[in-house]
Amino acid sequence: MTQPMNRKRAQWLAVLTGLLAVAFVARIVNLDEVPLRGDEAFAVRYWADSPQRVARDLAQWEPHPLGTFLSFWAWRSAAGDSEFAMRYLSALGGWVGVAAVGALARQLMRRRATMAVTMGLAALQPFLIWHAQDARNYALWFGASSLAMWLFLRAVASNRRRDWWMYLAAEAVALYLFFLEAFFVAVQAIYLAWQRPRRGVVWSALRTWTLLAVLLVPWLIQAWYLKDSDYQGATTDAAPARLLTWFVPAWLTDGEYGSPWKYVLPLLWLGALGAALVKLPRRVLFLLAVWVILPTLLLLVAATRMSVFHPRYLIAVMPALLLMTGAGLTAPSITRRGRIVAWALLLTIPALGLAELVPYYRGESPKAPNWPVLATYLRERAMPGDLILQTLPDPAFAYYYRGPADEISLVPGAPIRAQLQPQVNFYQGIWLVGRSVEAEQYLNDAMQVLSYDTPAGFEVMQFRRWVPDRAEIGVRDRVRFGDIAWLAGYTLQGPGASSHSITLLLYWEPLARAEVDYVVFVHLNGAVNAAGSPLWDQDDHRPLNGFASTLAWEPGTLYRDPYHLLRDAEITLQPGTYTLEVGMYDPDSGMRLPVYDETGVLLGDRYSLATIVWPPK
Repeated sequence: MTQPMNRKRAQWLAVLTGLLAVAFVARIVNLDEVPLRGDEAFAVRYWADSPQRVARDLAQWEPHPLGTFLSFWAWRSAAGDSEFAMRYLSALGGWVGVAAVGALARQLMRRRATMAVTMGLAALQPFLIWHAQDARNYALWFGASSLAMWLFLRAVASNRRRDWWMYLAAEAVALYLFFLEAFFVAVQAIYLAWQRPRRGVVWSALRTWTLLAVLLVPWLIQAWYLKDSDYQGATTDAAPARLLTWFVPAWLTDGEYGSPWKYVLPLLWLGALGAALVKLPRRVLFLLAVWVILPTLLLLVAATRMSVFHPRYLIAVMPALLLMTGAGLTAPSITRRGRIVAWALLLTIPALGLAELVPYYRGESPKAPNWPVLATYLRERAMPGDLILQTLPDPAFAYYYRGPADEISLVPGAPIRAQLQPQVNFYQGIWLVGRSVEAEQYLNDAMQVLSYDTPAGFEVMQFRRWVPDRAEIGVRDRVRFGDIAWLAGYTLQGPGASSHSITLLLYWEPLARAEVDYVVFVHLNGAVNAAGSPLWDQDDHRPLNGFASTLAWEPGTLYRDPYHLLRDAEITLQPGTYTLEVGMYDPDSGMRLPVYDETGVLLGDRYSLATIVWPPK
């Protein structure tokens, strides 16, 4: 008799291990494939700063407890600040939460089937996976809160001192990870009062909560300062109807539904859930109901004072929802026909959630734009003394950008002229990332527009002072075009790993005004292309698009003349070697000016500026 029991136990342990393995893999796969979003980068850069700086500069206005900042600082100090390292902390927190949900199912439902189904739902729940792969504190809070609730129920059932101490530690951690964990301490207190346990349990709980209050003195001091911080939140205001159309779908599938399904599906699911749970013990039903309803009502009240109405602020109700779903799917009291109907309805929304995981893991709906490509683009092209100016502030860019240029963002609502005038006077060049009509107009009036490009979908405009500095010339050269101008050199921007587009800046020193309004051509030549020509792209125009016409340009003046190649996304360079050539021609006759080197030797009617190898090594 002993051996079969051991075999069953071993099989059950194998099931639990497999579920935890699935949960771990689901949270690790592609963990660093998507760039950090702005909030993640803020956490990595500022939350994880030294405790002294956080206490002085951040904790008085950033609405997260000190434990969050200390956790991120300690983890970054030990593991580094890469995307994988910082998200791994959240992944571990979310994984612990899955285990805690399983323990809760065992504590409350006492059925292995319910425990297995609930853990399976938690392991593959898209909302939980998304936050477990997000370098913020929401998955950590979910894990700590779930663990604290399980330890609380265990302590109430056993009234052992060690269980109360373990609960105290877990609850303190959860509260120091997220302020709204206080809602769930209230859930525990209401459940304890409703259950009317023996006096010894009540006194143990009161002693534990008294000790918890002592441990929370720094937490309370920080909360006192935060109340005067004027923090308004970054989400929407309270909208009770959206609890049904947004919160429930987000918790179960991490998405919303179109009409009329945005109402129908959540209502059907809730109805099926209610029907399946009617036979649960009253104490379990009461706990699960209070666990979901009380924090939701309290959040609605809080959302009338600040913009905190978002499903992530109630991620700690997820264990209750998962327990309800698991219990509904394994309810023993349902008839066979009723069980089929219940399964069909209860699994509809989770099935939609599983379908969302496929495009999620493919990266088809990334949580952030491709900041590394933008950072590489600007690192390849921006010069020392330049400024990178974001129209919308986002800390993710500074996480990825390590280059010679400074970086700032426009201040929303502040006058553009007051913001840009000092920058125009101080910096040689400005790279504007994003669109702003006012900023573009001011920079157009004050500086020379050199380029417009869209690396990884970002819109980037380059401006430089009208009077060029010789120090900015990337390659010093000196060749003469006829008797009218020296080419003093050029600066080549691109092609590179971030974009195959080319911006070529030519620097002209006129010797004399010409009697012909010459056109400059820049050709990119390589192996014969599909059209049977070695010419892959070209840009022909008068110097500075006519603003420095050879009929009127000033001898002795240095002109910066921009040209653009490979801006057409349909042009695909083949691996190989390419040559950039420049020359001048009469647009009426087609005659080209001769080109001479510095000693007067004739080089032909065009000049080879540079050789380009694609792809770049």
